[in-house]
Amino acid sequence: MDDTDRKIMLLICEDPRMPFRELAKRLGISRQAVHHRMQVLTNIGVFKSMPASISIHYLDGVNVMIFGRSKTASIEETLDRLGESEFTFRACVAGGNYLYVIGFLRNISELNGYFEFVKRVAEMPEPTVGIVCYFDGMNPDYYDGGKRKQIYKKLSPLDLKIIASLRDDARKPISEIADNVGVSIKTVRRHLENMRSEGSLDFDEPWDPTSGADMFTVMHVNLRDGADKVKVARRLYAKDPIHIILFRSFSNVPGFLLGLLSSDKMSEIRKLLREIGEDEAVLAVTPNLLYHERMYLTWDTKLLLADLTCPSEKIRKRPLRSGRRTR
Repeated sequence: MDDTDRKIMLLICEDPRMPFRELAKRLGISRQAVHHRMQVLTNIGVFKSMPASISIHYLDGVNVMIFGRSKTASIEETLDRLGESEFTFRACVAGGNYLYVIGFLRNISELNGYFEFVKRVAEMPEPTVGIVCYFDGMNPDYYDGGKRKQIYKKLSPLDLKIIASLRDDARKPISEIADNVGVSIKTVRRHLENMRSEGSLDFDEPWDPTSGADMFTVMHVNLRDGADKVKVARRLYAKDPIHIILFRSFSNVPGFLLGLLSSDKMSEIRKLLREIGEDEAVLAVTPNLLYHERMYLTWDTKLLLADLTCPSEKIRKRPLRSGRRTR
């Protein structure tokens, strides 16, 4: 991969349905060149279909990350068992059997049970659990699913069918979606635009961090006392927004950032780690190279796929008044 390939991935992350002509315009290359690059990235396993889903913010869900060193003898068996929970969304494996397990909970009351499940199954003697912060201004909006709203329009049965149609490929042509759900192209386009602007439609990242085209490194960044996490993350991100992908903070873990960077050159990774470590607010930075990933169907997706004809109240867990709800 080169930087143009990485820019394509970031633009697709920004807008999964961005046409080739717009990608070409933003990149300063021809549409044919964009198509060729995307085809190559797909063939080598870097670019994967970007599935659509109902936004966790619309569902009032809670995103958590549980991470630590695992003592398991078989990482594959452990990954299989992690999928037994309806809350497990993704699990990433790094050097030294270090596991990062991302869970999607219906509400915070489910955290203790899920934490104990991951700790037991992954055989983590000293796991860290973090409640993921969104909309803190660290990253571009598209990494966090857009702006969080106080109220959302209620998803209709047709909205749910459209989301399900995009489940395997967010770039599916509108004409194909219309055929799948049995309505006009104009109707599909209107519903898509409404859901995107509302923030009720979400997409997963388009790349596979373990494909081998780039090395993906998780950074544990410990900050000095009193450091402003948002300002520090913005400053570090600005050093190289192509290779430094994102930062995450946790509402219950002060003075700590989790970052992700990618490059096909170890020299570049070392350079970025050194620059981050030299920042005045950074106490220490510890890298961890990812080499394996597993994705799972969580409770919200299973519910969507199981009964697309249900009223949307079955998807939503809180009552709605006049088609809208308040927190």
